[in-house]
Amino acid sequence: MNLHLHPEASYEMAKSAVYYDEQSTGLGEKFLAEIERSLSMILENPYIWAADKKGRRKYRVRRFPYQVIYRIHYETVYILAIAHTKRYPGYWENRDI
Repeated sequence: MNLHLHPEASYEMAKSAVYYDEQSTGLGEKFLAEIERSLSMILENPYIWAADKKGRRKYRVRRFPYQVIYRIHYETVYILAIAHTKRYPGYWENRDI
């Protein structure tokens, strides 16, 4: 499987890492490491998590209140959002591959 990050998902990841690092030095790196682990888990078993009506799937990130929203199209996993679980629910719903 290939991996493709939506530009907004890349931005969300970077912005969140900066925020966490401002809270505690090194926490941003831990956040990024957890996101990388999440992406690896998704790539290893992309079909494990249930798809909604539009084919989007959600993976809950360990240790941080985030979820990775993704969609599978042929041999590519498209990351649509790296979204906080409590802030602005559903803001990413109009994103597509």
